[in-house]
Amino acid sequence: MLWTVVRIEARNLVAEKTVWVVLALLCAMVAYAAWTGTVSVRAERQAMVAALAEQQGRLEALRSRLQALEAGGPAARHDDDPADPAQVGQKLAAQVAVLPPGPLAAVAVGQRDLAPGIVHITSQGKLGATGDATLAGPTRLMTGAFDLAFVFVYLLPLVIIALTYDLLAGERERGTLALVLAQPVSLATFVLGKTLQRGLVVSGVTVALALLAVAASAPDLASADGLLRLGLYLAALIAYAAFWFAAALAVNARGQTSAGNALALVGLWLTLVVVVPGIVRVVVEAAYPPPSRVELVNLTRAAAAEIETELSALEGKHERPATGPDKAVAATERIVAVQEALEKRAAPVLLAFRTQLAAQQTLVDKLRFLSPAIVLHEALGDVAGTGASRLQDFAKQVDTFQAAWRRYFFSRIHARQKLTSADHATLPRFAFVEETPAVLGARVSGGIAGLLLPAALLVLFAAAVLRKGSRVF
Repeated sequence: MLWTVVRIEARNLVAEKTVWVVLALLCAMVAYAAWTGTVSVRAERQAMVAALAEQQGRLEALRSRLQALEAGGPAARHDDDPADPAQVGQKLAAQVAVLPPGPLAAVAVGQRDLAPGIVHITSQGKLGATGDATLAGPTRLMTGAFDLAFVFVYLLPLVIIALTYDLLAGERERGTLALVLAQPVSLATFVLGKTLQRGLVVSGVTVALALLAVAASAPDLASADGLLRLGLYLAALIAYAAFWFAAALAVNARGQTSAGNALALVGLWLTLVVVVPGIVRVVVEAAYPPPSRVELVNLTRAAAAEIETELSALEGKHERPATGPDKAVAATERIVAVQEALEKRAAPVLLAFRTQLAAQQTLVDKLRFLSPAIVLHEALGDVAGTGASRLQDFAKQVDTFQAAWRRYFFSRIHARQKLTSADHATLPRFAFVEETPAVLGARVSGGIAGLLLPAALLVLFAAAVLRKGSRVF
């Protein structure tokens, strides 16, 4: 009998103009979000390719120049010497560390417009690293990007509410509920069948739109975890839709009017999607106050100014190569000593900054189950590769590589050892290492379970109320 109700409801849905209007609006919003996401990802990929191509050309040219010097060519300027480990490590062979866009990067901007995806690494250490990021304007930073994550987190529940607020009340207000219940069908079966049919339609449309939107960005699903990310992406959307359909079913089971149901569901949306995430944000920032990026910027500028002052002082004392190689080497060693001292002074501030961000994310992971919106937002950020976890991994790997880069050149500076063309061929190269699919799958699957469990409880509650039928008439 349940599937009989589903088939009849399918014919009724086809005849409802409201359904087509609501689904058309959903299609339009997803199409626009997919376009903005695709444009953003395409620009990011182009910037990454250009940065890597520039680095490759620069390193090849640098090695060719050194080979020419080794063959007896004219001597290079002191500030452009490919054999000088200080000049090579600090600027001539500066490395480009790239965080490649994930296969589903178009799904969510996440923190990508705040954290740089391209970092230039030099031997100056963390304070010498500079990042390239396409920063958004103030309005976008306050409101967020209109991406697929925004559509699904904020607007998909409203679509579901628009199609489910009168599942039972509408039948009663039109006077058809008594006729339906005169047939050999229980009240619970009837309402569950209507909800299931609308859930299948909305979920099917959502999955189709989600796939088309991702396909528009030309995802690399052949990567190690591409298909896993796609599966988690679709599973998270279905679980989120299931929660809101279960909530609508529970509200309808209480037997209020259509207006009362709509008011209750909109209030629930406002609470879970807007209010609770806002409260969680306040709690997280109160527990772990956000570190000051201004302090980091000022520290970086002060360090750069101090290094520049030291360079100017050394040049003013004529301690550069014009006065002899020994004094030039001594000047270089003095600059290295200044950089190391600045790095030690900055280390506590940088450590506090990273520690505070990590603590904030840990607390968010614990509090996310208070709101399905937070769960889906975190899950979409993870599958898109723009979540806090991947960005923190990138920052840690940049720090590790930068330490190795400094050791490579500083050891040669202290040993007063020149670089050769063979050394240039073996310069350290940065390559981002993704987290294992098992770790990603476990983290996102936990969020999906956190959506399905309350959905199941709401369905059980609604079924129990409907079986009693105490509030229908």
